[in-house]
Amino acid sequence: MARYLKEIGWRTVLLGPPESLRQPQDEMLFDRWCDVERRGSSEEDAARVLALCDTEGARHVVMDDYRIDPPYQAMLRRAGLRWLQQFDASNPWMFQPDLLVNASPFERREDYLPWLETPERTRTLFGPSYAVLRPAFAALAGADSPPRVDGREVRRVLVAFGGGDDRGAIAQALRVLAGRLGPSVTLVIVSGGANPQRDDIARSVAQLPAGQAEFHVNPPDMTALMRDCDLALIGGGTMSYEAAICGLPMVFVGLAPNQERPCLGWQALAGALFLGLVGTVEDAQLYAAVSSLIEDTDRRRDMAARGRELVDGKGTQRLVEALLERKRDRL
Repeated sequence: MARYLKEIGWRTVLLGPPESLRQPQDEMLFDRWCDVERRGSSEEDAARVLALCDTEGARHVVMDDYRIDPPYQAMLRRAGLRWLQQFDASNPWMFQPDLLVNASPFERREDYLPWLETPERTRTLFGPSYAVLRPAFAALAGADSPPRVDGREVRRVLVAFGGGDDRGAIAQALRVLAGRLGPSVTLVIVSGGANPQRDDIARSVAQLPAGQAEFHVNPPDMTALMRDCDLALIGGGTMSYEAAICGLPMVFVGLAPNQERPCLGWQALAGALFLGLVGTVEDAQLYAAVSSLIEDTDRRRDMAARGRELVDGKGTQRLVEALLERKRDRL
């Protein structure tokens, strides 16, 4: 969002994350980076936000923190700020922002009306069309054509569960799927450097015959890697939107309870397969789901098309334009 705001001539200030997370490209995105060592109470943190807005002359705020409770929100409202608030339904309390955002395909405004302090004042921006994607993925919507046609033969199966602890999901996939999906099928395993299972995964992959699996840690070009795959076994996080815009049919194993709703949403809207949460999915269930999907060309073709319809890469623009109360016909 900061990148798009800069492109249209706005200044951006970041408040909260430690300096250790700062990347070289952030120098181009943020005019100021304010590290918060101790967040403190809701009242203290809200006062910090208001003081910064006063110093910077800012009237628009993006809040991406699930600890923004009702008293915190009330302080922002009394200050007259216009703000966008990201949430994941993990805290069903009363909401007061101008814009309430959740890109999950499961969420519906009518289900959250009881949680809106003043429904007529709060606009809900729900669903995958509001997904914020990395620029390389968002750009795929304007690509001339996908690298292969929908329904293409499955040769590369992406297995990825985010950058942190995969909680044994990758180990199960290797145990159940490696070498069992056909001689031409390779498991493309992706892990973050912070995954405590990383070394065990590397050893397991190294012990397999050549061609059955490959292991990538923090790959430099995730977009190209995903576009080269034909099917995805993933969790219910941000990667689901990236897989959708890449046209990948998806099989889900959720890593935590808060991923269950998004997975159910993808199942309902895109025909994706949700098998359950990690630790509850039987080996036979996992094998049957992936192998049956590999054999069903029509189903994969339909899933790919529906996924791309839901995620068009313009979520960032939609959110920014809504926050700034601007209209763009092209969106």
